[in-house]
Amino acid sequence: MRGTHGYRPAEPAAPSSLEPDESTTRWRWLALGFVAAAVAHLFLPCNFTWFLCALPHEMGHASVGCLLGHPSAPAIALHGEAWTGIAELRGWLVWVMAAAAATGAYLVRTRLPACIALGITALAIPPIAFSPVSSVLISAGGHLGELAFAAYCYHLCWTGGRTDTPQERIACAMAGALIQTTNLRLCFGLLSDAGARAHYASSGSLGMKNDYLVLAEDLCGCQLQSVALLMLFASVLALPIGLFTGWRSSRTG
Repeated sequence: MRGTHGYRPAEPAAPSSLEPDESTTRWRWLALGFVAAAVAHLFLPCNFTWFLCALPHEMGHASVGCLLGHPSAPAIALHGEAWTGIAELRGWLVWVMAAAAATGAYLVRTRLPACIALGITALAIPPIAFSPVSSVLISAGGHLGELAFAAYCYHLCWTGGRTDTPQERIACAMAGALIQTTNLRLCFGLLSDAGARAHYASSGSLGMKNDYLVLAEDLCGCQLQSVALLMLFASVLALPIGLFTGWRSSRTG
């Protein structure tokens, strides 16, 4: 007696090779963000990019200042002036920051990379805060804050941020590109154009000296071009750092 033939479900169809993989799509959103940044440079008011850069710039000064024991607060005026009030060194604040970093290292002890980073920060804060290096880091903190924010924007473009939508990815890539290219243009101009250096020397907010001049003339005793060259290299790194951290976050997440 022959057995009856059972029902055999159809095998699922293989995915179409024409569909782009996720990494290809991410590169597409990044490229569209660069295009949007180029269009924004042409059509948006120049104050748009200035405010976009000013927020992380002044927060960079204030964050590094507080971390190294100088109570600091940023201020940005709508008419296009920005500055950060930085108080004198407070020894007690140095130890509070070091203790906070050490506590953070203990709380994330199961996450080795974060634990090591916070532990090194806790050990490094006191010797740096009580040395002349602190003034250099606080002065450089503005532009480093801009570049850190640009890298974070690229990170969000790669990971999708909160909404994982094309709109957020493109907007983040656009913001990162606007900030990064602004820093690249500034550094390249200071390196290659005497007119740009003269304009930079006379364009500080509220008549104050701009950061790179403070670093070159007051703190490091070197030429402005030397500072600009170093920061040019730092500006270039914003994109690869942001994409690398986004890639690692996507893999581990």
